[in-house]
Amino acid sequence: MKNDTTNKPYINELVINWHITEACNYNCAYCFAKWGKPNELHRSLEEIEKLLDNLALYFINGQSRLKSELGYETVRLNLAGGEPMMLGSTFFIILMLAKQKGFKTSIITNGHYLVNSRLDFPKNLLDMVGISFDSQDLITRKKIGRVDRKGNSLSFEDLKVALEGLIETQKGIKTKINTVVNSLNYEEDFSSLIGELKPYKWKVLQVMPYGADDLLISNDKFNQFVERHSGLGLPIFAESNSTMTESYLMIDPLGRFYQNSVNACGYKYSDSINQCGVERALSQIAFNPKTFFSRYCQIDIDVLES
Repeated sequence: MKNDTTNKPYINELVINWHITEACNYNCAYCFAKWGKPNELHRSLEEIEKLLDNLALYFINGQSRLKSELGYETVRLNLAGGEPMMLGSTFFIILMLAKQKGFKTSIITNGHYLVNSRLDFPKNLLDMVGISFDSQDLITRKKIGRVDRKGNSLSFEDLKVALEGLIETQKGIKTKINTVVNSLNYEEDFSSLIGELKPYKWKVLQVMPYGADDLLISNDKFNQFVERHSGLGLPIFAESNSTMTESYLMIDPLGRFYQNSVNACGYKYSDSINQCGVERALSQIAFNPKTFFSRYCQIDIDVLES
């Protein structure tokens, strides 16, 4: 996309991903959300509000460098984990505060608590929901680790119920399905499932090398999966390992920016945002606005070179 007045690339929305907790009821073998169970920021309402104020002041109300480079109009705070809905009422409080401070809101969830929660989801708190769903086969989901201690796993029917419930209670919500393509599911056909659910976006991600090595796949196999589902009218967005590097704005449970790197293993962390401020913390990690822009500017993803 191009801005008609400046002729510079621009996106409508900047997305900040806050991984609010490491806790999760599933045990996915490829999960990268491991921080050593720190004293997570969400335990203090004061720290939560301070972080949201800092982010809103810089990204929404201020004239940040990224706003100049990307020309975004709105900022969406995406809550992830772990499983963010495990925080119960605190999770809803964070969403409400974010809304009050001018953020669009979204969550990435495994969907379990959308169909098994004792708490009703308050109306009109979410602008987008992403539900992670890796396989239509229960045995495959168990091998991946998409199952809780009691053996429960989100089925296709559960997925439909979860989405229908949110569409009823969250006015104008956009729905997204996330699928991590790995050695156990890369030959699976998702076309009927996605065609029936009709999400706004289906994001397919090549499994990252931060978990079990036996789940890793080559670029060739990932591309085969993408090619097989392309040209069918599906809203497919494909992200390889290289596309996901330095292209996300991520905050960890301690309230620090963190980032993966092209030349190093693991993550690089900033100082605490609440202690040093957004601008200084952001300068301490690598973030590539051009790669970020490329993830949002098109729906027909070219298959990546091997």
